[in-house]
Amino acid sequence: MFDQGLPETKESSHIILKIIFMKIKTASLIQSTFLLLSSLIFLGTYGQTKRTSLEKIYLHVAGGPSSHKGSFSEFGIQAVLKHNWTSTFSYHSIEMNPKNLPANYDPGYTVVFFIPLRNADPTIQMKLYSLTAGKFLKAGRNTWFTTEAGLSVVNGEKISFSPVSVNQPGNDPLFLLFGIAYTPPNYNTTVEKKTTIGGMLRADFNWAFSSFAGLGAGVFANFNSIQSPVGFEIKLTCGWMNRKSKR
Repeated sequence: MFDQGLPETKESSHIILKIIFMKIKTASLIQSTFLLLSSLIFLGTYGQTKRTSLEKIYLHVAGGPSSHKGSFSEFGIQAVLKHNWTSTFSYHSIEMNPKNLPANYDPGYTVVFFIPLRNADPTIQMKLYSLTAGKFLKAGRNTWFTTEAGLSVVNGEKISFSPVSVNQPGNDPLFLLFGIAYTPPNYNTTVEKKTTIGGMLRADFNWAFSSFAGLGAGVFANFNSIQSPVGFEIKLTCGWMNRKSKR
């Protein structure tokens, strides 16, 4: 009679341990990526001449439009080493339309005070944790290009669509009196979260307008099995720019 609650207790403990393990795993992944970037910078510095091998190191924040009618924000850190090598860790947060959005998808309408407002199309969220390496190309006294390639851990969503017959819902007569009504979309959606590994390509132009800050622009493309985004960004950089003075 005293053992009836044990199976439920064991199951609850298993769920709690699983949640804790997932949180630790996610935190460890981010920490490991930062540790790997730090190791690359250290090895590049240590393995060169006795003088420092670190030419520049700076943080950047960026944002811009992406493919599939999307937009994104980015945070990253980039190091320029001796012999024109570069290494970057970056994080992208992307919101965009799903690639399998049906051509005849109708999101429906919301009518407010007799004014019809089209409902928003469904969107997916995607997070990219990328480590890339490449080359530094000097363009001017305080301007330069970087081109890089590498790998990404991709956390994203995938939406499945199933058609439905659109019937006018039973709107409340009181709402209709004030011109408020709602028409549902012609597809039901199911969202599935996925994680995979992707390939990252990026190219950037940078201009250091001071010894600690600069502006830039760039493009990126990520190739993965969930959805492959392409984007253009404007960025602000801050750090040790190693700006060259006029002679």
